[in-house]
Amino acid sequence: MKSRISHLAGWARVALATTSVTAACAAIAATQTDIHRDAATRNVGSDAFMMQYARAFYCNLPDDNNAIVFAARAWNNTTGANNNQYRIPLTQIADDVWIVGNQYVAQYLIKTADGLVQLDAGNTANEVQQFNYPALQALGLSASFPLKAVFLTHGHGDHDGGAKWLLDNLGARSTLGSADASGKTYAPTQIDSTDLSVRQMDIGGKTFWVLPTPGHTPGSTSAVFEVKDWGKTRRVLVNGGQSMTNSITDVAKYLDSIERTYAMALALKVDGVMTPHVYWDGTGSLATQINTTGRTNPSQNIFGHKTVLRQLAVARECSAAWLTRLNTTAVTPVWRYNTVDFVHASPMSGRIAAKVSNGWGPVVGQPVTFKHEASGATCVASTDSAGLASCNAPFGPFAMGDTITATYAGGTSSDFVDLAADSSAPLDNGCNDLKAAGAAIGTRTGSKAYVARLDVDNNGVIDIRDIASISRLVQAGTSCR
Repeated sequence: MKSRISHLAGWARVALATTSVTAACAAIAATQTDIHRDAATRNVGSDAFMMQYARAFYCNLPDDNNAIVFAARAWNNTTGANNNQYRIPLTQIADDVWIVGNQYVAQYLIKTADGLVQLDAGNTANEVQQFNYPALQALGLSASFPLKAVFLTHGHGDHDGGAKWLLDNLGARSTLGSADASGKTYAPTQIDSTDLSVRQMDIGGKTFWVLPTPGHTPGSTSAVFEVKDWGKTRRVLVNGGQSMTNSITDVAKYLDSIERTYAMALALKVDGVMTPHVYWDGTGSLATQINTTGRTNPSQNIFGHKTVLRQLAVARECSAAWLTRLNTTAVTPVWRYNTVDFVHASPMSGRIAAKVSNGWGPVVGQPVTFKHEASGATCVASTDSAGLASCNAPFGPFAMGDTITATYAGGTSSDFVDLAADSSAPLDNGCNDLKAAGAAIGTRTGSKAYVARLDVDNNGVIDIRDIASISRLVQAGTSCR
């Protein structure tokens, strides 16, 4: 696994080109900031939640909008009553994970077979004693079911302020990146911050994939671990640190860390996020939603693998925008987040077609590989001017329900890194899409029920004309009921 992730990281990482240039060239390079800000917006796609949170906060500095972070810091209530409007009460977000804290910074409590593991340690000893300790007790904390360990994303006081109390009173030792460990009175177990590779680590009996991600602090560490969500195993990402500094060196490290985090999330098929600064990507508002209407299935923190990757692509572009603001001679290719979507009434035995697109429009003249998972047979087709690739050559035999995967391998140029994308779907006879279009009739772009691929004429609304177009493609001799 380590070699695979290292390979992906090598592919994903883009070297920063900084050279001595003339004043005229410098003027051109200065536009890099706006190019990357625009790319961050384009990579969001139509995800309004991501635009409101991740895009706004990751790009707060290049957008000259740091006021939103200062406003969020006002929510960092550490001593108020449990009903304080900024407090997040103990809230279950997965079968074995709970969140507690406030709408600025929170901690995650993980139940294992024989104890508990906590992510981050709060602002102060008083906060941990007043809020975290009762939460741990509510989850069964006892001599036979102890708090076994604390994973610290980094060494800032709002993340490790209660670590000494947890060690002294509960015997729970913290784990921290070595570059942040100097002078810490709670004597943390150290993760080697100089080794930038992904590796597995046992923390309190829980397996973590840890990845040093310097930039926010020298010892910032991101991690992936597994949770149970309605009985299903999911992998979630904990981001080691969000805000950037004004140091060109640190921001360059931050950019590199985001790129390596993307590679880790891609390789480990991460589909959830648990961010300590819960306002940053909206996970705080999701905790409020859970307390208001209950957990969804999948749970609110399970964003989906593609959404996690999209969010990291947005973060990468915001990081590049800030780096090029600080260093006007820096030039780095734009990351473009791509999607592959099977079109209406596909895949079926006589129609296998998918569209490749991104925030810049259709991806034209690029190969798409269609694979029949049961047999391993493949067919390669190039995208047309609309980004559509169609496989007309038979590569079956097919059976109803067989999985077909369409893959765009991505590519690089001096201006762009096109991120790889894929999509899988079961072989159908067209009936499922016909039923889905009927259920979505009248929905428009922006509605959660709107499905773009069922909008055959691309007029922004699913209507009777789309249903008619799909019905004409239903496999001959099939009666959809």
